Amino acid sequence: MPQKSFHSETDLLHRARRGDHEAFEQLTRRYSARLLATSRRILRNSADAEDNVQNVLVKAYTHLRQFHEHALLSTWLTRITINEALMKLRSSAERHRVDSASESVGIRAIERSTRRINPEAQCIARELAFKAVKSISPTLREVFVLYAVEGWTQKELSSTQGIALQTVKTRIFRARRKMKAHLEGRAA
Repeated sequence: MPQKSFHSETDLLHRARRGDHEAFEQLTRRYSARLLATSRRILRNSADAEDNVQNVLVKAYTHLRQFHEHALLSTWLTRITINEALMKLRSSAERHRVDSASESVGIRAIERSTRRINPEAQCIARELAFKAVKSISPTLREVFVLYAVEGWTQKELSSTQGIALQTVKTRIFRARRKMKAHLEGRAA
């Protein structure tokens, strides 16, 4: 069983950049659980999430020299993880997963407000919510799903998406406004 390393992240990073595979492995062990959780949130499939993390680690290793040390390594790895997962979702074979995530947002939101309504009304509400979520742009939908369904904080979204906190707030607001407008039968 390998011994736990007590090397600093900076030391490990410098060693990894010089080609020390052991140092890179120690670095990735520190963040692999977080990267896997992020991948699962987006891809909603454990096997795809594991594949995604492997792709991320290969990409990170090959581009390690491009990492700027003024940033956090965890943020850089998370950003790569999100980008890789989103590219996978955007592929035509995985497109239905975005629809499923979007549907779950609407279903959860409507279920909260329709717990005492009869099953027929719940079915109608789910369909309306699904259509409302599908009506917003992928950019707004992505932030809204991560925020409303996955429970990410606005600060986490800002950091991992590489956008300003105010931009995150604006996207969530616009997503809600557009879905409300869709439900009310008017364009936003």
